[in-house]
Amino acid sequence: MSSSSTPITPSAFASALPSLPLPSLHLKVLELRNSIAHLDYSNEQLHPFAHPSSGTPDPVCVEAISENNIVIARMQERISLVKAEVETRGLSWTEFQSKEEIGKLDKQEPGVVAETNGERHSAWTDGTFQAGRIVNGEVVMDDVAGGGQAQQGGSIGDEELRRRMEERMRDMGVDDEEGGMHL
Repeated sequence: MSSSSTPITPSAFASALPSLPLPSLHLKVLELRNSIAHLDYSNEQLHPFAHPSSGTPDPVCVEAISENNIVIARMQERISLVKAEVETRGLSWTEFQSKEEIGKLDKQEPGVVAETNGERHSAWTDGTFQAGRIVNGEVVMDDVAGGGQAQQGGSIGDEELRRRMEERMRDMGVDDEEGGMHL
């Protein structure tokens, strides 16, 4: 954010919500959670430089983490405002809940509200977000925390998909002049 701009105030944000349809509220919550996940990841990457085991902390990294935490808190407040709007409409927040919220609620006693304790967002460990680098002109994907290489899509591999598609094409009894499968 530039030094001359300021974020929208919570009251202005809240006053804009009643005019939005429910799907737009869903998208806003997803957008906010995605931004939070990226800021969390950024903080994790900056942490070794801001808090080195030996040597002097980098003041720029310390400041960046601090600023990111302020923005994260602001985004969490906005999610709370969307939640209040959804509940004001007489709707349930459950369809808006993240996997983390549902998991924490399942592990708690009824009536206890979950709070985040700076834990890493699961999107960085379940394959939702993937990191990689270009090495000698080729993309090399990093391993997903928790083990193994991140899957590139569904639950079957490339070879299995190719085999299944070839089998389907053989079984189709192609009778058009071009041949092949039309999608």
